[in-house]
Amino acid sequence: MTPFDQKFIENPLFLQWVFYSNPMVETYWGNYINENPEESKRLLELKMQLTDLRFSDDRLSIHEKEVLEKRITYGIKREIKQKNRRLILEIFFKYAAVALIFMIIGGLLVYFNLGKENTYHEYAKQTIPASSLSQGPVLITSRGENVSLKKSNSTVDYSKSGLVVLNSDSVLNTTEDVLNIMNQLLIPYGNQSRIVLADNTVVWLNAGSRLVYPTQFKDKTREVLLFGEGYFEVTKNPDKPFIVKTSNLDIKVLGTKFNISSYAEDNVIQTVLKEGIVAVRRNGAGLFESDILMKPNQMTIFDKTTMKAKVMEVDANYYTLWTKGLISFEEVDFARVIKKLERFYNISINFSDPQKQIIRISGKLDLKHGRKEVMEYLEKVSMSRFEQISDNQYTIR
Repeated sequence: MTPFDQKFIENPLFLQWVFYSNPMVETYWGNYINENPEESKRLLELKMQLTDLRFSDDRLSIHEKEVLEKRITYGIKREIKQKNRRLILEIFFKYAAVALIFMIIGGLLVYFNLGKENTYHEYAKQTIPASSLSQGPVLITSRGENVSLKKSNSTVDYSKSGLVVLNSDSVLNTTEDVLNIMNQLLIPYGNQSRIVLADNTVVWLNAGSRLVYPTQFKDKTREVLLFGEGYFEVTKNPDKPFIVKTSNLDIKVLGTKFNISSYAEDNVIQTVLKEGIVAVRRNGAGLFESDILMKPNQMTIFDKTTMKAKVMEVDANYYTLWTKGLISFEEVDFARVIKKLERFYNISINFSDPQKQIIRISGKLDLKHGRKEVMEYLEKVSMSRFEQISDNQYTIR
């Protein structure tokens, strides 16, 4: 690399001009060329060479991206210790150039990846017709087929290569699945489901949830997208980390058991670890922001409003009982328990007095019992009264 080339590769505005330009950047470099005509030929050649080397950032796995990020961060920190702090900006640009070399080799556009929506939000924008969920959970295959699972507690099994077994009695052929198109399993309110992925990872999906996943894990990581609540028992594979992507967090594991509650309407995302170790990382986290490493019987609560996370000690068993039709809660807001009931029974419950929503209650519910029995129990622990308005609508007074 010549000194001339290095001068521009170390300039972030030049990199943005190459990869993600805008009118302001175009004007800047247009003026620069007019003022420096002797550099224009080589400058445009360099821009063309880098443009030709532009690849999709999907070529590198999340693990490789993290390795690159840590390598750049380490270099920055090392030179900051060795040089005067007034040179921090210069050092950063130097390592931005190093990052570009990795981009060319692996196709990773770490910087100036502006305005691109990630896969999670592309799926989040999708609307699913309510009519397709009227008969229970629905599997949307990569071919675009909507397969009704009919049973309120359904099972889906991808562990047999080339086949998917539904409710242990019907079989679909997956050999014709469209590459790079994900499958989706949608669980409407009043239903639950259990899915075995191709790597034998088992996922329980709670009511009102959606899981987006591939038929086979072909990449260097095993990535799935979760909308709602899921309990994961991940098959260990040190060479291929398992990553659950949610609206605000990525949860990365090798082999472990954990629960994630990430409903769009909730203000927080809860990650509870039962076994193993997981790393929780905020989407869009900066170079110097560390992952949260969780230990068993810890819960990370991420506040979507403040974008802050805290870790606390819990009994993880309390947060996985829903897979057995049970809810255990200790000093929890009444409104949060009611929201779980709404999802499980597919009903609507309103509060006549908003103050009742913040009552802290403790107890255990067996949701396999009728809703009437469950409500009678909640009336006792909350000192409230459930009034039925219609078949599926109640008011708490």
